[in-house]
Amino acid sequence: MITLTKLRRKPRHFQKFTGLTLCEFDQLLAQVTLAYEQAEHQRRNRPERTRQIGAGRPFALSLPERLLMALIYLRLYCSLSLLSYLFDLDESNICREFKQRLMPVLLEVLPVPLRDAPLRNLANCAQDNADKPKAVKKPRRINTLEELLAAHPEFKELLIDATEQEVPQPEDKLARKQAYSGKQHDHTIKTQIVATKTLIVHVFGGLPGSLHDMTVLRASGVLHQIPKGVKVRQDKGYEGAENAYPDVDVITPIKKKRHQKVTLLGKAYNHLLSILRMPVEHHFARLQRFGCLSGLWRGPQSGHEDVFCVVSGLLNFRATGRFELV
Repeated sequence: MITLTKLRRKPRHFQKFTGLTLCEFDQLLAQVTLAYEQAEHQRRNRPERTRQIGAGRPFALSLPERLLMALIYLRLYCSLSLLSYLFDLDESNICREFKQRLMPVLLEVLPVPLRDAPLRNLANCAQDNADKPKAVKKPRRINTLEELLAAHPEFKELLIDATEQEVPQPEDKLARKQAYSGKQHDHTIKTQIVATKTLIVHVFGGLPGSLHDMTVLRASGVLHQIPKGVKVRQDKGYEGAENAYPDVDVITPIKKKRHQKVTLLGKAYNHLLSILRMPVEHHFARLQRFGCLSGLWRGPQSGHEDVFCVVSGLLNFRATGRFELV
């Protein structure tokens, strides 16, 4: 059985297993403890509750051990069977604790990216949304990307790109067609991020892999919220964005046209843009160090964006050392 006390003795292994240092874990634990106690108080004192407070068996693990279990799951993406063996719990208890209790708390505590998108309801089916537990969240002072950029005029440059993760082949024929990505030649789930050089500030995900990057960009509505003076750097997949959004300073590489070649000057320009866009690729590399965002995604599609935001929040926390987005 693995315990927090044993793992603390090996800081190098601790960081490999969780993605956080011991100091960062202690800071996160202090914030999670407060938010978890408030959420449990609201859950136990809800009006429709019929069971007496204190009824039932107590938790087999303390909150620090359960937080460690959640971080190991995100970092290593091991099966629930292995986690149940490592922490001496039943698989159902691990699933219930992570999805219904710890996940809403982590989304509230961590500096997770914003998720405002006008067409978000088209990404998830009604049944998945009905089954998804509703978390009680405190209202944020900044709720949209437009408010964030207005509050922080020092953001002079944004990077937009999309990533895909492999998913199991759907049984339904229509679902297979929607999930198949011609770029990856596999069934995938797509996520778009808006980032600065150090932070991931906006996420729009849980989308079928067949969608084109420009379609996702239009559905997210992020370019409508970007003020003048802020440069937006994109790759060749967003060709035509500068014409579709003339009021935004969109910068995309020069793409080769049919029966034509890119000039030497154009190649040098594209090389310079690729260097300036490198931070967004670094974000993807850090995200994919967590096993839950690399390889095959085994969970429901409706829960992918929440996990993506939790991992992004962990990276934002490590980059700034704060529990606010900026």
